[in-house]
Amino acid sequence: MSTRSAFVVREKDVSGHLTSLYTDGDKVASRVDESNKNREVPVRLHTATRSWRQFLGEVFLPEGYPATVSEDYLEYQIYNALQAFCSSLASLFASRAVLQGHGVGDASASATNAILLTVLQDVCSRLTTIVGGYYLGTSLTPEAKTYRLLADILNDAAIISDTLSPYLAFVTLSAQYPFVKPGTNSSLRVVALCLSGAFRALCGAVAGGSKAALTVHFATDGHRPGDVGDLSAKDGSKETVLALLGMLCGSVVVHYVHSAQATYAVLFGLIFFHLAFNAMAVRVISMRYFNRQRASIAWRQYRSTLDSKGRPTPKTGVPTYAVVSHHEKIFTDSSWIDCGGTLPARVTLGATFALLRHPKAASESWLYGFKTRPRSRHDALSDAEVVALLRAFADEKYILTIAPASPARPLHVLVSFKEGHSARDHLKAWAHAHEVAWMCGGKTPAEFEARLGAVGAALESVARIFPGFVDAAKAAGWKVDEGALVGGSPVALSVELVERGGKSRLGA
Repeated sequence: MSTRSAFVVREKDVSGHLTSLYTDGDKVASRVDESNKNREVPVRLHTATRSWRQFLGEVFLPEGYPATVSEDYLEYQIYNALQAFCSSLASLFASRAVLQGHGVGDASASATNAILLTVLQDVCSRLTTIVGGYYLGTSLTPEAKTYRLLADILNDAAIISDTLSPYLAFVTLSAQYPFVKPGTNSSLRVVALCLSGAFRALCGAVAGGSKAALTVHFATDGHRPGDVGDLSAKDGSKETVLALLGMLCGSVVVHYVHSAQATYAVLFGLIFFHLAFNAMAVRVISMRYFNRQRASIAWRQYRSTLDSKGRPTPKTGVPTYAVVSHHEKIFTDSSWIDCGGTLPARVTLGATFALLRHPKAASESWLYGFKTRPRSRHDALSDAEVVALLRAFADEKYILTIAPASPARPLHVLVSFKEGHSARDHLKAWAHAHEVAWMCGGKTPAEFEARLGAVGAALESVARIFPGFVDAAKAAGWKVDEGALVGGSPVALSVELVERGGKSRLGA
């Protein structure tokens, strides 16, 4: 005699939450009650429906939320929604001003002039996109938070330029006081519209790269990996809805706001809240990989908890990425480091061998980090000095030296990388640069031997401390092997030291 078997089938989403429970018998299903997760309410299969919250979550939230996104995703999206709403309202005032400037409502206006002006604005926009992508492309991922906020500042600058453009047509500049005089057919309107196109194009280039970096962060730093494409698509859906709401509300506001005083009062109020919400959104982001500023904060904190001999203490540790984000500045030149002296030290990562060989050219240039030509062969290191420098870093994936400088100039550290360098080598070189700056107190030793000695002593200290720092950073949740200290693809050196007698030894 056979026994009757029973079955229980549970459905769970990506986050592991129980959504439905099916049993045998009368083919009745039990779904989890939303108000009480521990209570199962029997329902028939064909009547099991989703609530409106579940539907909206599936439409606008990434698959598997919240397990597949980082912890800062929700708070960021709240501020991002508020700033997008303000931006949509402000854009309507700019659009109305541009149409007025083109002659909408003026029977004497020419459509040909409007087309030519639009073409000129488009040319400036496209050229700015090319130039901005060339100069800023490699900096967007390491400094994603900075450029995320900068993009909205540029967008607001474009809105202001558009709004001012119709009034600038009746203003001319003068070399005499009060420097601004009434006029007609002024070229300032054309300049304002061209600047608007350039600002908006630069905003698009900067926002695209920084948004891609933030999307990867949100999708990969959760409890389990998420789908980057799905998250990006859902963010696009939210932005579309917010833009529509902004346009609907803005249509009502624009209908009642006509005078210049009222327009600028409302416009600058919207811009203020737009930038405030953007600043809040950027502040809540906690990136888990090191860039230069985050690495400096973490290294200084870890270094300060060691004893006088550089050994760990019970308080030794690396602050978490959430703690570091609170100390992180949005706008700062991260290539400068505090070394405890009167002047900060400058660090150039990814320097060419020409700068290593001619470090004085780099120290005398006000454009630190740019390729400069030495003025004479006397500025270059001798062959013996180059060999001594290469030998000191034979076992490392980078080469670090101090550029000679006068006492009034800040300390300048140059770092070049060898073939096979990785994110961990970048982090070690950055820590090494900090040690050099602290040992020198921000002052550049005059002789090469003194500079090489300071570099060697700092290397010994880093070699002793750095492994513990890496372990502590991993324990704090940092991704030490996914750093962004060096943007782009810096040149890599292949070093070969030729000894006397024909024997050669390949460097690291």
